[in-house]
Amino acid sequence: MATLDELIAFGELVCRLIDFRSPFTATHTSGLAATAEALGKRIGFHENGRKLLRLAAYLHDLGKLAVPLEILEKAGKFTDEEWHTMRSHVYYTFHALAALPELDQLTSWSALHQERLDGTGYPFGYTAEHLPLGARVLAVADVFVGITEDRPYRKGMPEHEARSVLADMVAKHKLDPDAVRVLFDDFETLNIIRAQAQDKARGAFEAFRQDLTPPA
Repeated sequence: MATLDELIAFGELVCRLIDFRSPFTATHTSGLAATAEALGKRIGFHENGRKLLRLAAYLHDLGKLAVPLEILEKAGKFTDEEWHTMRSHVYYTFHALAALPELDQLTSWSALHQERLDGTGYPFGYTAEHLPLGARVLAVADVFVGITEDRPYRKGMPEHEARSVLADMVAKHKLDPDAVRVLFDDFETLNIIRAQAQDKARGAFEAFRQDLTPPA
């Protein structure tokens, strides 16, 4: 069995294979991994727990390898069929990771990041009592990164709007209130950590694209 550090190095490679399929997703996972690890530290995760959060983030969108690129890159509203296809990526992530029973904790954190405390999430509709803290932290970090990051088709939300979205999700019993409170307590720093990680990933993505460009 590989060490946790070896798994993290492998997970970072996998995350680039996933994200570098499209400029729409090129920096998302890197931002999530850095944010989740930093948020976990502030919540009180020990070192191995924080590393596991980073690894879970690297692998959280593994199932998107099964999603057609035209859906990943669609900037407009999904049809019902497209939305079903996009949501199915978490199911594929779960089954890919569940094939390794020694990584049960990783699977539960990584593949449940779209679940919500009130049972309205997916793929299983789990409620709060079935969601471990690692999955809750990853869910909060994923929403935070998703609304604050720039995408090719829109700018990320400013702080006041992002806080409003997250607070509303807490009020509706979607996200863990303690994890969101910790995030709010250090919002600016966590946003800088996210942005720096995504800037680094963006540079790697541009270098990757240049390497694939044939010489004139």
